[in-house]
Amino acid sequence: IAVDLGTTTVAAVKLCNGEIVREATCFNRQSRFGDNVITRINHVGTSPGALEELRMAAVESVNELLDRLEPDGAARIALAGNTVMSCLFHGIDPSPIGVMPFTPPCRIFPVRGAAELGLRAGDIPVLTVPAIAGYVGGDLTAGLLETPLRPGELLVDIGTNCEIILQTEQGMFCTAAAAGPAFEGAGIHCGSRAVPGAIDHYFGRNSCSVIGGAAPAGLCGSAMIDFLAVERRLGHLNEFGRIQPPADCFEAAPGVTIYEWEIEQLLKAKAAVWAGIATLAAYCRTPVKKLFLAGGFARYLDFGNAVACGMLPDCELEAVGNTSLGGAARLAVQPGLAAELERLIDLPKDIPLNLLDEFEDNYIDGLLLP
Repeated sequence: IAVDLGTTTVAAVKLCNGEIVREATCFNRQSRFGDNVITRINHVGTSPGALEELRMAAVESVNELLDRLEPDGAARIALAGNTVMSCLFHGIDPSPIGVMPFTPPCRIFPVRGAAELGLRAGDIPVLTVPAIAGYVGGDLTAGLLETPLRPGELLVDIGTNCEIILQTEQGMFCTAAAAGPAFEGAGIHCGSRAVPGAIDHYFGRNSCSVIGGAAPAGLCGSAMIDFLAVERRLGHLNEFGRIQPPADCFEAAPGVTIYEWEIEQLLKAKAAVWAGIATLAAYCRTPVKKLFLAGGFARYLDFGNAVACGMLPDCELEAVGNTSLGGAARLAVQPGLAAELERLIDLPKDIPLNLLDEFEDNYIDGLLLP
């Protein structure tokens, strides 16, 4: 069994002879304690039992997927997640990540039994992909295993926390920017994960494609990016994301309405991605030649619209799928890869964006629709 423990979404697959035979996703039950890692770190300090409360919320989320995957007979579980999620899953206080210099309490996690952790999978070993830095976690370590980089190439995992790794001639550098959960359907009343009924591509008012061919029930992240680009191009959004002619909301499809305050959340999310990429590339003085996009969101993304709305640079783009889950799956099948993963975490140098003056300027620029 392989698990991608995301801040907003948890995904898992069951593998037999190296092939995926079943898959499942759900929302992370930790979301009731906050929609980002900072609010969850803060929650740890609210009471003596808060850390265990968060740990069990993660365990319950994974158990929900295990029940659907039917793990009887599984040999092992491998899990990948950002550093805060991995710490919380193991009941390790992530508080040091929340304050300068953002040092993780650990980067390599012990192999533990499923029963010990509270997982409904018998007493099989649970392996955790090691983390790179406080805000660049095992999800990106797994991504490096799946996607080797050459100079000028970036690996970007667009999730609640946008994690970025850039390979240069001088070495490898990494950073993270808080994109928030909007692109994963959280905090947007018409937002949705990529499930049947979700609009995955939006072409204009009442013109869209829907996963599963059903009646539209909401917008998933890729359709939100389409909405920004398409309606800006059609003149229904101005450069500040305001609806034209002025209105409180916009009906994208029958029963699917997006409000101006929700458009603001989308602009903040795409600005964080833009600013993270632009700031790291400028700091490293390395032109971006190619960008590998990881995560389920990227799989559906219209690259042209992502560039047009000002989220991604105009360069060669390639979607590489959920590399966090892919790397976890590879580790589940080949546990001997643990040594290679531990080697990979020492390659990137972490560059906190809050130390770079250019980040704020790039973020402000990124809030606009070109």
